[in-house]
Amino acid sequence: MVEVRVGALLAAAIAREYGPERSPGGWPSEWDFWSGPLAAAVVAFRDFDTFRYDRHPAVRSLHVVDPVFGPVVFVGVRIEPGVVELAAYELDPGYWDLIAEDPDD
Repeated sequence: MVEVRVGALLAAAIAREYGPERSPGGWPSEWDFWSGPLAAAVVAFRDFDTFRYDRHPAVRSLHVVDPVFGPVVFVGVRIEPGVVELAAYELDPGYWDLIAEDPDD
């Protein structure tokens, strides 16, 4: 099991995107992101060495599906032995449109 850190650039990006408060229209806050998909990623990346990688073994990704944010892809980078830094995330902007178009079963 490895130590997982949230990178400063990732933390700044989350703060910039969501802000400290939920919007009146229901847009989630920074805290919602930290306590939802980011918390799940931190726990999952503890098993970094079990994740498959594409080209570089020090860089691995994880998909988390969150009920508020939808699918989120996180990128973790081994920065030293036993330490992984979560460096980036990406949302799927078309997910909610795709779900809305899905017919009821």
